[in-house]
Amino acid sequence: MSTTTQVTSTTQVEAGRAEAAGYRWTTGGDQRRRRTGRLRALLAGGLVVGVGSAVTLASWTDTEWVFGAGGAGGEDVAAGVFEVQQNVWDGAGGGARFAAASTTATAAAASGAGQFVDRERQELAGTLAFTPLAATSLSPGDVVYAPMQLRTTAGSAAASVTLRGAVKGSGDDLFFSALRYAVRSGVERGACGAAAFAPGSPAGTSLVASGSGLAAGSVPGALQLSAGTDDAPGEAVDLCFAITLPGGSSDSLQGRGVSPAWAFDSQSV
Repeated sequence: MSTTTQVTSTTQVEAGRAEAAGYRWTTGGDQRRRRTGRLRALLAGGLVVGVGSAVTLASWTDTEWVFGAGGAGGEDVAAGVFEVQQNVWDGAGGGARFAAASTTATAAAASGAGQFVDRERQELAGTLAFTPLAATSLSPGDVVYAPMQLRTTAGSAAASVTLRGAVKGSGDDLFFSALRYAVRSGVERGACGAAAFAPGSPAGTSLVASGSGLAAGSVPGALQLSAGTDDAPGEAVDLCFAITLPGGSSDSLQGRGVSPAWAFDSQSV
């Protein structure tokens, strides 16, 4: 009983001192009531802030589309056109076979109408027409020559062309190894002969040097073909092949033959 009274008396004394010093004395119950009141005020404030945030975040939206190409009246993203054709003067394209060499561009154009065709597989390869004698009856030291042309088709991109070394389509391995050849570009059909390959000749440009084995090819991109326009093919480029059976070749080659096949690998540029 005395202990309880002492505590009560002490509390009352401390409260009096606090009030005298200008402070308000509060009991535990008063503090709990004040904290509860503050919490309610904060919750109320939070509700008000929440409503205000919802109104602030509302906004207009918009979406924009673009085509990579095409669309309303535009041109589509599309692949380009690339095609190279050959002319070996065999009339396969529908034109008349050349009866004689032409030395003028006008006559060549007239004679070569329809000569260009597309032959992308070895079994469809064009056949070079060699002169001045048949390539089927060579003797040691004989050289034969054959012209041809390459061009791009109408609408095609330009081309960078590499002549691949020959492969043996059929025939004898020894005869294939014995033959030698050369190729020059820029030599027209009428000039495709011995003079074009003479030492120091200004005719055309060498793609494959004289005396090369049949398996030798040109350097990459040795030949350039111009692009075709929408209405016309690219300008034709003349080529001249020379094949020789070297002098002093062995008698063991008599009666042998071979069918070499060359490929022109083209890449659009």
